[in-house]
Amino acid sequence: MLPALLAKTAGSDAWISAGIGTLVELAVLYIALTVLHRNQYTDIYATLRGTKSPVLGQAIAKTVLTAMFAMFLLQIFILVNQAFYLLNENMFESIPIKFFAIPMLILGVFFCFMPSRAIFRSGEIFFIFIIIGIALSVFPAVTNIDVREVLPIFGSGVGASANAFYLNLIYFESAFFLLMFMGDIKIEKHFRKKFMTTAVILGAFFVFFVFMFCALFGPLASFKQIAVTDLTIYSNYITASGRLDWLLVTMWLLLLLLRFGITFFCAFKCLKYVFDFKFLKHKHEFISFILAIAVYFVSIFVFVTSRDVARFIGAIPGLIVALYVAVPVLFLVISLVKRGRKKNV
Repeated sequence: MLPALLAKTAGSDAWISAGIGTLVELAVLYIALTVLHRNQYTDIYATLRGTKSPVLGQAIAKTVLTAMFAMFLLQIFILVNQAFYLLNENMFESIPIKFFAIPMLILGVFFCFMPSRAIFRSGEIFFIFIIIGIALSVFPAVTNIDVREVLPIFGSGVGASANAFYLNLIYFESAFFLLMFMGDIKIEKHFRKKFMTTAVILGAFFVFFVFMFCALFGPLASFKQIAVTDLTIYSNYITASGRLDWLLVTMWLLLLLLRFGITFFCAFKCLKYVFDFKFLKHKHEFISFILAIAVYFVSIFVFVTSRDVARFIGAIPGLIVALYVAVPVLFLVISLVKRGRKKNV
């Protein structure tokens, strides 16, 4: 849904907004990888709490993790709505979100009981299906690109491109969640180099994807809901067979569900650190179920449609920018301070 959201503000310059967002995302990713590299033997809570004053350390740790939880929670609502839209627009005539949200939240709770290694292995298993989904939906439409639709560059003004990125920064939050796996990721040789190379390639592809989206649909780009499925109208072999179209949607749904499970896991982990609940025997189960119930009721009563979510995000863009940038930078500062202490010792 991001290309259409960018196009609503930046028009045919949405691909420039995507480029700005990608550069910022790559910068945050590099910071996150640096933090992971320097804190490979401690988890996120221990890293934040590492101060001479235990009370102050706990207060700082819980404050930062609460802020991160808010970001993950907002991402959860976005993913529920995107998956709902993807299925409701392409597979079902009408399915109430109150029924649709239940299996997604069961999946989220299931992820809470998975070890980090199993979560990353799931990504590796689904990777080939995601690549096939991208290839089938994107590349057949390349020959229909009309570059005139995106000219003149900055036709909507430089400010519009920057504003589109600013209002939709939450959708560029692909690096933020890695901080939650601090201490769980094995740091191999050339760790950052390999990661950043892959990210740059994917980032360049994403910018090209948004460029292609604008070049294909022109002024109508802002009215499209799901960019990937809208591109299938340019693929004759897909539109000629409804079954293949369904297969394509299913592949993209796998990606959304995987990301939803990871995001739900991160939100759960934040809550687990913030609230001790030492008096509970089954703390793990209690937190995951409470989180699922809370998300369910907010999804069916507050964020019922993607417009509701977009309206809320549009009301707090400054706060999202502050959290998205400040939290990784804070971790980097902590890592540098720790490194300085070790050198002095």
